[in-house]
Amino acid sequence: MRRALQQRSQRFIIWLGLLPLILAFVSYRTSSSHIASVQATFSTDQFIRRLDELFSAVQDAETGQRGYLLTGDDQYLRPFASAQKRLPARVAEVEALAARNNVPAGKMRRIRALVEMKMAELEEVLDLVRAGGRAAALKEVETNRGDQYMSELRSAIDGIKSEQNRELEMRWEAQQRSQLRLDAVLGIGIVIGFLLLSLAYRFNVLYARERDEAEARIQRLNESLELRVQERTSNLEARTRELEQRTAELQRSNADLTQFAYIASHDLQEPLRMVGSYMGLLARRYQGQLDETADRYIQFATDGAARMQTLIADLLTYSRAGTQAIEKKPVPFEQVVTSAVRNLEIAIRENSAEIHYGNLPLVDGDESKLVQVMQNLIGNAIKFHKPGVTPVIEINAKHVDHEWLFSVADNGIGFEPRYCDRIFQVFQRLHSVGRYPGNGIGLAICRRIIEHHGGKLWADSEPEVGSTFFFTLPIATEDTSNQSHLSMGEGGEYPEPASHVGISATI
Repeated sequence: MRRALQQRSQRFIIWLGLLPLILAFVSYRTSSSHIASVQATFSTDQFIRRLDELFSAVQDAETGQRGYLLTGDDQYLRPFASAQKRLPARVAEVEALAARNNVPAGKMRRIRALVEMKMAELEEVLDLVRAGGRAAALKEVETNRGDQYMSELRSAIDGIKSEQNRELEMRWEAQQRSQLRLDAVLGIGIVIGFLLLSLAYRFNVLYARERDEAEARIQRLNESLELRVQERTSNLEARTRELEQRTAELQRSNADLTQFAYIASHDLQEPLRMVGSYMGLLARRYQGQLDETADRYIQFATDGAARMQTLIADLLTYSRAGTQAIEKKPVPFEQVVTSAVRNLEIAIRENSAEIHYGNLPLVDGDESKLVQVMQNLIGNAIKFHKPGVTPVIEINAKHVDHEWLFSVADNGIGFEPRYCDRIFQVFQRLHSVGRYPGNGIGLAICRRIIEHHGGKLWADSEPEVGSTFFFTLPIATEDTSNQSHLSMGEGGEYPEPASHVGISATI
C-alpha cells in the first residue's frame, strides 16, 4: 500500500515538475510579446515626433521666407536654408519609420510630394524677390497656393498621427494585459516552487526511512546469500571433482577407443591383404581355365578387397586427423601451396591444370597438415574438372576479423548448393562409385584439420560454373603488421594474383 502511494506521489511530482517548464514557456512568450509591444510603442512615438519635427521644419522655412519678404533682411533666410538642407534626410527618416509602423506607402508619397511642392513654392517666391520683383512675389503669395500646401500637409500628418495614436492606445492596453499575465505566471511559479520544496522535504524524509529499511533488508539478504553461496560452493566443488573424474575416465576411454581403432584397422588389413593376395593368385593361375562367371566373381572379390583396404587406410587417416597433436608455428602459406602443387605434379601435367595464386600470408599452423588440406582441395578441383576444359584454380587470401580467410576457386563441374554440407561428411559422395576415384572422406579430413586449427571450412558452388572452398586460419603469433607478402590490398581486397601455370613456376 505504501509503495503504491509512493509511486502515485512520484508521478504527481513528475507532472507537477512539468508546470515550471510550462510556466517558463508562457512567461517567455508573454515577455517576448510585451517587449515587442514596448519596442513598437517606442517606434510609433518616435515616428509621431519625427512627423511633428518635419512639419515644424517646413513651418520654419515658411516663416523665414515671410520675414525676408517683409523686411528684405537676409538674416531671415537662415531658417529657410537650414530647412532646405535638412528636409530630404528628415523625409527619408520619416518614411523609414512609416514602413516600420505599417503606414501605407501612398500616404508617405503624398507627404513627400506636399513637402517638395511647398519648398518649391517658397523657392519660387524668393527667386521673384531676388529678381527685383517684390510686387510679383507678393502677388504670388496672395494666391494662397503655399497656404493650401501647408493645409494639406498638416491634414495628411494629422491623419497619420491620429491612426498612430490609436495604435499606441491599443498597444498600451495590450501591455497592461501582458503585464497582468506576467504577474500571474510569476505568482503561480512562486506557489509551485514552495509546493515542490515542501514535497521534496516530505519525500526526502520518506526516502531516508525507506533507505534505512532497505539497508536492513539488504544486510539480512547478504547474510542469507553468504550461507547459500557457501552451500553452492560446496556443491560445486563436489560436482567439479566428479566432473574431473568423468573427464579423466572419458580421456582414458577415448585413448582406448583410438588405440582399439588403430589396432583393429591393422588387424583387419592383414586378412584383407591375404584375401587379396590369394584372389590374385587364383586370377593368375586359373585365368581362362574357369568359365567367364568365375573370372568375374574373382575380379569382384579382388576389387572389393582393394576397396576395403583403401577404406581402412582412409579411416586411419581420419582418426589421426582428429587425435594427433597439432604442432603450430608460423608458416608461410605460399610454401604450403608450393608443397601441395609439387605433390600433385603428375595430375597437373596430365590435365594441363593452371594454378594461380598471389603473395600469401604467414599463418599459425601445422605445415604438414595444411599441405594435406591444400593437396586435397587442389586435387579435387583437378579431378572434378569439365571435360575438354582446362582446369583453372585460383587461391587467394584476405584479412577478416583477426584471422585469414582463404579461398580456393575452380571452373569445374560444380554441384548443387543444397549439398554444401553433405560433401564434408564421411563417405558421402555426390557421384556413383567408380565414376571418380576416391572414397568421399578427403573433405571430411580437411574440415577436421581446419577445425583443429581453430578455423572453419565451407563451400559455395554452382553446377557447370565451378566451386569455391573457403576456410579460415589464425594469424601467426609473430608481428605480421610489417610483412611484405600479405595478400590483402587496400580496403581488404584481393591483390592481383601471380600466375603459376601448371607446375612450371613452382617446381
